[in-house]
Amino acid sequence: MNKSWRMARIAGVDIDVHWSFSFIIVWILLRGFFDMRSLYETLLFSGGILLVFGCVVLHELGHALMALNLNLQVKNIILLPIGGLTQIQSTPDRPLSEFLIALTGPLVNLAFALVLMPTALLLGGQNLVYELLSNPLLAVNSHIHAFFQENTVVGLLILLVAVNLILFLFNLIPAWPLDGGRILRATLTPFCSYRQATKIVLLVGCFIAFAFLMMGLLFHNVGLLLIAIFIFLSMRPASVPS
Repeated sequence: MNKSWRMARIAGVDIDVHWSFSFIIVWILLRGFFDMRSLYETLLFSGGILLVFGCVVLHELGHALMALNLNLQVKNIILLPIGGLTQIQSTPDRPLSEFLIALTGPLVNLAFALVLMPTALLLGGQNLVYELLSNPLLAVNSHIHAFFQENTVVGLLILLVAVNLILFLFNLIPAWPLDGGRILRATLTPFCSYRQATKIVLLVGCFIAFAFLMMGLLFHNVGLLLIAIFIFLSMRPASVPS
């Protein structure tokens, strides 16, 4: 992918930042200026955003390290404003390899969420436990809002837990090119050809995208509409191997 800059190298894997990531930096600076935030508050908020993208890097590192463990060559990891992309130079030659590579990324996010949650509960005390038990969605939303408005530590932890759980669940949707789609293809390949398995995954993804589109229109949810558009745009003919 063109126009990216080297950010780090971890375990032999290059982590590059795409040029479009500069939009995030501009957004942070504009937010600090228009909201009249102090330098400390802006830096704390920036750190929180970087930690969120750190969760994306961990997800992609899960893919990359599993690929390396299976003796596959990894070109790099590219960090984009909408997520990350692990570029593997050689295609896995076995369904099990594709299955393991695809599954490792979401499992990393799940593990990270399970590690952070006890710390958040410890700092939040009984009030946080009560809020999560009584209305978990409202509690998560209020604490994330508290982080963005007041830069609270508990809010940051809840944000990171929520982000990792969302990455875990979202990526397991059985639609191309998400990890769930690759897992489904790897599961189907022993029973049919690689090409047929890919076509089935694309068909399943089409139904899922249509369902998200209908729910997005019904509930006026922009997030669901964006997911539907993302899946539809990813289902190009080049996705089917010749």
